[in-house]
Amino acid sequence: MPEISEPSPRTQTTLFKLQARQCRFIVSDEHSKAIFCGSETQEGSSWCPWHRRLVYVRTPMTGADAGKRRS
Repeated sequence: MPEISEPSPRTQTTLFKLQARQCRFIVSDEHSKAIFCGSETQEGSSWCPWHRRLVYVRTPMTGADAGKRRS
């Protein structure tokens, strides 16, 4: 798996300045003033590769579900 580097803080932006293909992951702790990551995203994703890895977690297949996946 390729190494994914952490996004630069220089790309952070506000909601009103977000553009297409910018990461929508909220990086600020203050909810009244949300600051978004703003790094480049891949086609069809709302998050940059770094934040997608944090947000999207596959659950392991076990038992009967694992058998359904193979067929």
